[in-house]
Amino acid sequence: MANAVNFAYLKLDANYDPVFDPIQSLTGGEAVAQAVLTALKLFLGEWWENLAIGTPVFQVILGQLGSQRGQQAMRLAIQQRIYQAPYVTAVEKIETSFVSNTFRFSATVRTIFGTVTVDNLPGSSATLETQQQ
Repeated sequence: MANAVNFAYLKLDANYDPVFDPIQSLTGGEAVAQAVLTALKLFLGEWWENLAIGTPVFQVILGQLGSQRGQQAMRLAIQQRIYQAPYVTAVEKIETSFVSNTFRFSATVRTIFGTVTVDNLPGSSATLETQQQ
């Protein structure tokens, strides 16, 4: 069944700067994955136009380290941000960890375009994987 929704998102380069070339714009599942990653990388209070949006890294995530309760709080904060991205229908799995005092996460997200995986591994570029339905 073909999806009638047309959704496009600017591609980001290796420095997370937007690429203003319409030919390189992302569509479908890749666009949703980029929207999710962008939403997760925006810190709460960072965007001057709306200080109420963003991932509560300093408010919830940092300082939790490896405690079970802390990990649960981090996953919940990430899940809430993911659901704010367009065309997300479910969050299937979220993994969080601290490696060498660096926060990492991976999320498998169901969208109307298929399943996408969004990873943030500091020290390497973030990855987006899509599986079309």
